[in-house]
Formats: sequence, C-alpha cells, structure tokens
Amino acid sequence: MKVIKYLILFFLPVVTANAQNIMTSSPYSMFGLGEIVTGLYGSNSAMGGVSTGMRDAWLINTENPAGLTGLDTLRLFAETSAFLKSESYRSKSGSSHAFTGNVSAFSLAGRILPRWYMAAGLTPYSSVGYYFQSTQPLEGSPDSYYTSIFEGYGGLSKVYLTNAFMLTKNLSVGVNVSYIFGNTKLTESQSDISVENRMYTHNFYADFGLQYHRQLNRDASFTVGAVYGYKQRLKLENSIAITYSSNETEQSKKNTTQYLPQYFGVGGSLAYKKWTYALDYSLHQYSCLSSGDSRVKFKDSHELKMGISYFPDGYTSGSYWKRITYKAGVDLSTPYMQINGQTGYSYRVSAGMGLPVMNGRINAAFYYDRTQLKNNVFGREAFGVTVSYTLSELFYKLKL
Repeated sequence: MKVIKYLILFFLPVVTANAQNIMTSSPYSMFGLGEIVTGLYGSNSAMGGVSTGMRDAWLINTENPAGLTGLDTLRLFAETSAFLKSESYRSKSGSSHAFTGNVSAFSLAGRILPRWYMAAGLTPYSSVGYYFQSTQPLEGSPDSYYTSIFEGYGGLSKVYLTNAFMLTKNLSVGVNVSYIFGNTKLTESQSDISVENRMYTHNFYADFGLQYHRQLNRDASFTVGAVYGYKQRLKLENSIAITYSSNETEQSKKNTTQYLPQYFGVGGSLAYKKWTYALDYSLHQYSCLSSGDSRVKFKDSHELKMGISYFPDGYTSGSYWKRITYKAGVDLSTPYMQINGQTGYSYRVSAGMGLPVMNGRINAAFYYDRTQLKNNVFGREAFGVTVSYTLSELFYKLKL
C-alpha cells in the first residue's frame, strides 16, 4: 500500500526529532517544564494558529478534537511538519542569538465509521535548549571572579490518540488521550565542581473539545467550539551527580512535582464564499508551575488568536494559482513567565499559503514573534518559517 510507505518515511524522522526535542535556545527554558511549544506545526500556523472553531475537509484539527469530523470521509490523511527560526534574546546582562530547526510533528487521521473519526500522532509539548556563561565576583575577594557555565537540553513530547464523534448533523464532540513523556539534562559547571541533573517524567492526560457547525446557505456557514484540559500532576524523577575536580562523584535521587496546567478556550469561524474568518480565546493557568528560582514566577496566560484565509476558486479550479489558499493571522497573549516582578506582552504575526501538490497539500507560514517584559528585564524576537505537508489517499483505492 503506497500510503504506508510514505507514513513510515514521515514517522521515523519525527520520532528522532522529538526524542531530542532541541526546539529552542531560550535561557529561560531552564525553568518549569521548559519553553511551551506553540505555533511550530499544523496547517493553520499561517492563520495565527486558530483551531477551536475550525473544521475543513483537509484539516487535521487535534487542538479541538471535535473538529476531526469535518475531514473528507473518503480519505486517509497523514501530516508532518518542520520549522526553521532565528531567535534573539536581550536582557540587562547581555544578549544572544541562535538559529534552530527541526521536524516538529506527525499525525495520521481518517474516518473509522460513519460517525466516528480517529487520529494519532506525535508532537512536542515543551522544549529545553540553552547554553550560556555567567561571571560573578568571588565572595571575600572583590578583585577575583569565577565563571559558571549553564547548559541544558531535552523537553516533553506527547503521543496522542484522538477520537471524535458526530452526535448529530451539526454537533460533534472529541477527546485526546495523550501520553506525556520526556527527559531533560541540566548542568552547571565551575572550575572545580560540576552539577548534573537528569530529569524524567511520564503520565497520561486527556483534553476535550466540542463543536457546533451549521450551513446557513450555499455560500455561508459558521462553526463555534470550546476546548478544556484539566490540571494534571507530573512527578519528576531527578538523578543528581556532583563531580569534583578530584574526579570524586556524589550521586543522589529525589522526586519533585510539576503540573500540566488547566486550560479552557472558546472560538468560532465564519466561512463566506471564498473567505474564512476565525477568532479564538483561551486561558492557560500556568501559575501552578514552580520555577525553583525566586526571581522567576509563572502566571496565568490569556491568549487571543485571529485568522483569515482566501481560497479563490476551490479545489476543482483549472488554474493552479486559483487552487492556492492565502492565509494571515495574529496571536496576542500575556507571557506566562514573570521575571523580577516584571510582566509584559507577547504577539505573533503570520502569513502564508496552502499549495496543492500531488496527493496532498503543502502549507507554509512565515512569522514574526516578539515577547517583551517591562524595564528591559527580558526580550525575545524570532523570525521563522513552518512547513506542513498533508498527504491524502482515497480509501477505495487502497490495496492491502
């Protein structure tokens, strides 16, 4: 079966990429669960990441699992995503720049029974990736200094199984059942001592979605939706090794606790002729996380996403350019991290296209992302591109 060969080629590099999970270079990814990964995968990245009220015959929507019921009923879908980004960080103590890229996600979806749809996949949840040096005066010797080197990598990944059910012609519900897992390695080194902390965690999790879709007339339809995820405890298993200049090593183990935050969101979309307009709002309660540093605290994050797309003549148009979807979006949010008591703002603007190719579509998005905390405590800018390739094959053409 031709599609299976493609799926294997897609899946193997994604497993490797998520196992390494080097998807950021932020020095503040050392706190909590790492930097939460958003906007780096999915065919709606160019629309600001709107998802709660979105459904389409080619959209594998697992952010609101109820949206799966909008898929083409005769097709099997596979999707893989990748990204490249250039990041700059600024603070009162200095600045840094880094370039990162990776394969970011994989999913497989289709209809199982007339009212039952299913998807499975692998995505990142958070990422840790940093390297920096800090020079401090030696206590009791004002003219002497010591340098500490901080390095970390890893993060959390999510394997999920999504089920969606069309309860009536207009109403759908869905649930993601996920397995969250990951390893993180954090090290701090000085001239005569090195401390290495390896952390591992795993747990099951579920989140839920609801959508109501209605066709108003031949040219117009609307969809409204809601999503919810509960607060989930994570036990982190820490293996700590302290190595001295004499090569003596002390090892210890301890368990700490973090949480997947509770969240909820609402959203909607309006499709009118060749245009689609979408709006999402969500609240993530990150304040349940602990940073382990009194200067850094987590707080709840409010997020507003707005997106628009233009599809000139649809899939059946004879012109290639009229079968391209043109997309743009904005994502506004309050940062989930507070440093030295300072808060700020965060936003992302994006634009891109959905390009038809043989047996599928390629969705490319270009974005600019900025986070700024007050008094120049912390600033981040990122320019990037995400690419998602959705492969589709008709069920009735499949041969086992």
